[in-house]
Amino acid sequence: MIKTIHKVDEVIDFAWELSKNDLYASYPRMESKVDIKENIERTIKSDNKNIIACYHNDVLCGVCIYYWIDDEKYVQTTGLLIKENFDQIAEEFIGYIKEYLSGYELFIGVPTTNINAKQYFKKKNLKCNESSIVTRLYNLESPINQNHDCIENINESNFRDYAKFHDIHAIPLEMYYDSSNLLKDIERFRIFAFRQDGAIHASIFVRKNEYCTEVFGLFIDKEYGNKGIESILINEMLSTLYNEFGMVKEIVYFIDENSADELNAALKAGFEITDKYRSYNFIL
Repeated sequence: MIKTIHKVDEVIDFAWELSKNDLYASYPRMESKVDIKENIERTIKSDNKNIIACYHNDVLCGVCIYYWIDDEKYVQTTGLLIKENFDQIAEEFIGYIKEYLSGYELFIGVPTTNINAKQYFKKKNLKCNESSIVTRLYNLESPINQNHDCIENINESNFRDYAKFHDIHAIPLEMYYDSSNLLKDIERFRIFAFRQDGAIHASIFVRKNEYCTEVFGLFIDKEYGNKGIESILINEMLSTLYNEFGMVKEIVYFIDENSADELNAALKAGFEITDKYRSYNFIL
């Protein structure tokens, strides 16, 4: 039986138990029971989010938290927590979501340690649209002093010039934040571009809010890789975050498994590898 959840206490203990266990966790990872409680509370109050639970013989077997964007026909889970009988319960959750959001594209993220999820996605021949190394930087306390004339801040006034470069990289990755969606949400982002000979050849963009600081992407033209530009962009980003917000408790940064230069630049700047991530998507 699938049930919509309206009270935090109905699922909080179950969700926290599975979230802290690498074998059952999903993404985004929750660092504490308080984080999960806040996520559930925000979901219950929201008009475009939902939390459902699966019960078999009155026993709680799974919790699924998700949000959707109608204009984009986009659905993303922020929690898919199943302890046993993963295939059956996942089918029930997905069937329920499909009933209300048919034709939408569903995205599900899990750590590679969640073997049950990986096996289910493989059996279903679902597309893996992202394979990343998860890095984190904790307690950013001091700026990196640097001054590079080649780096410029991107905002609404100069975004049109940046948009073409952004989409050259974002669209092939099927990234939600293409230039159109990034512009809609630009007040929450800080975007830095590397310009040389009058053209943009690299950029990094990060979102900071009260809940999370996350690097959403570093783009670089192929011929400009492995020239130290990744480090310049990352350090510029960290310096700006510190100068604007002060000490930042945690920054999350997903890096493509094949981007060795980007990973090395992040590690040099103080990020640590904490996990490996897979994202799967399909049309409901």
